[in-house]
Amino acid sequence: MPSAAPTTPTILRRSEAAERLGVHPNTLASWVQRGWLAGVTMPNGEVRYRAEDVEALRERIYAQ
Repeated sequence: MPSAAPTTPTILRRSEAAERLGVHPNTLASWVQRGWLAGVTMPNGEVRYRAEDVEALRERIYAQ
């Protein structure tokens, strides 16, 4: 039985992550500073976000 190849995680730009969360990009940046979401620093220095982390945060925020 062939094994499944590992998949590359989807990485989102700040505006894309903010849109998925329904907030302004500056709000997202504030949440990152508070430790609610971790960013991934790309080789060019830009910070991006894993889609799975964004979705997990969205579920925690809107599950109420």
